[in-house]
Amino acid sequence: MTGPVRNWQFVTADWILPLDDFLNNPKLTDAGWYKFDDFYPALIAANRWNGKIGGGVGEGPIYSIPVLEESYIVAYRKDIFDQYNIKVPTTMEEMVEAARQVKKNAGIPGIVARGTPSAASIGTGYGSGLKSYTDGKWNEFDGKLNSSLHDPHAVEYTETWIAMVRESGPPNWANMQWYDAMEAFTAGQAGMIVDADFFAAGYEDPKKSKVAGKVGYALIPAGPGGKAYSGLFTWALGINKATRNKDAAWLFVEWATAQRTLLNATIGYRNYNPSRASITNDPRVQEIMGAWGGGSYLKTVVKNLETARVLWIPQPERTRTGDIWARGLHDIYFQRLSAADAFKKADSEIDKVLKEADIKP
Repeated sequence: MTGPVRNWQFVTADWILPLDDFLNNPKLTDAGWYKFDDFYPALIAANRWNGKIGGGVGEGPIYSIPVLEESYIVAYRKDIFDQYNIKVPTTMEEMVEAARQVKKNAGIPGIVARGTPSAASIGTGYGSGLKSYTDGKWNEFDGKLNSSLHDPHAVEYTETWIAMVRESGPPNWANMQWYDAMEAFTAGQAGMIVDADFFAAGYEDPKKSKVAGKVGYALIPAGPGGKAYSGLFTWALGINKATRNKDAAWLFVEWATAQRTLLNATIGYRNYNPSRASITNDPRVQEIMGAWGGGSYLKTVVKNLETARVLWIPQPERTRTGDIWARGLHDIYFQRLSAADAFKKADSEIDKVLKEADIKP
């Protein structure tokens, strides 16, 4: 089990096999039966990489086959927003105000989000919002792999995000893992969450959720250019290069990612969101997912995939550098440093990591 950002480590270490030869071998893959073109193009592109550090996602060999889709959207308490006439945010400033109004009127945190000092807190809601805020143009590294967190646009957005979380979020934000944030929203303890789209399966489950039928879904607020840009991830199946039975390993991957298997996983075992278009469009899946958010969920996810892409710049030290970035958010949140100074410090640490790993001069 792997995925785009993990593949960058596995490819550079020569741990993982490219899959194109298996896909193109008619003795191993019946193209008409497997229907590779049925996978969403954005998800296949996310799992291709040409091996060049600093770029090349969507190019070169495919290293893993996606079993589910994950992009990032806003889930919000539609009942609370309607009751208090709160505007569904389309800009970062409107999101700040919406969070403030929820806390003021409903007496619960206006927003929950991942907050632990780890890379996982960067790559979903916060990072996607930063991409949108900068119209998809800003990256955490420049063309020479110098860390660029101190860019004024990144600093400005981060100041706004952290101030919102401090003012309107839960007091334990700094300790919140993804499941803490998800479960808090599911329990009715927050007005908004900006995170993985497929978390909706939990929000909409009346057996487990206090907010089932009360949630709306929207794109992450856009930047000045008017477009939302979400990060993208897939859990996917790859093959360890050390395997002794490569053909058998591929046959398992092929079976596990086939239409029939993934359809059964979705209908029978709630494997959301589907990585194949035919599964999303299956009437049985539409009957379930099509009702979420009064019909807003699937429309939001489909629209999101038009611009969603892997958030990170490809490099094998993504986890270490992401951890440093997240610790910078803690410096800002606890007011140990200004956003500009916290990110200058983080930039210096990140540059040192890449130099020690012999990734940059």
